[in-house]
Amino acid sequence: MQTRRITYRLYPSAKSERKLHWARKMHCDLYNAAMANRRTQYQRFGHSVDYFEQQNSLPAFKKVWPEYKELGSHTLRSLSHVDLG
Repeated sequence: MQTRRITYRLYPSAKSERKLHWARKMHCDLYNAAMANRRTQYQRFGHSVDYFEQQNSLPAFKKVWPEYKELGSHTLRSLSHVDLG
C-alpha cells in the first residue's frame, strides 16, 4: 500500500507567528534538557533514564517552569522521549 503525503502552507498572522516561534523554542529547550538529563544520569551515576521516568517527571517540571504549562502535555510527553541509540 502506498502512503500519500500532503503538505499545507500556513499563513499565520504576525501574532500567531510569534507564538509558533515561541512554542518551537520552548520545545527545543525541553528536548535539549531531556538529552542532557539522560547523558548526565548515565555518565555520573550509571543510571539509564527511560521514557516513562521522564514522562512521569513532567508534572513536577511544569511546577518549577510554569511557562511550560501553556504548551500541550501531549507535545511535552513526546519531546521527552529521546532515543540516544
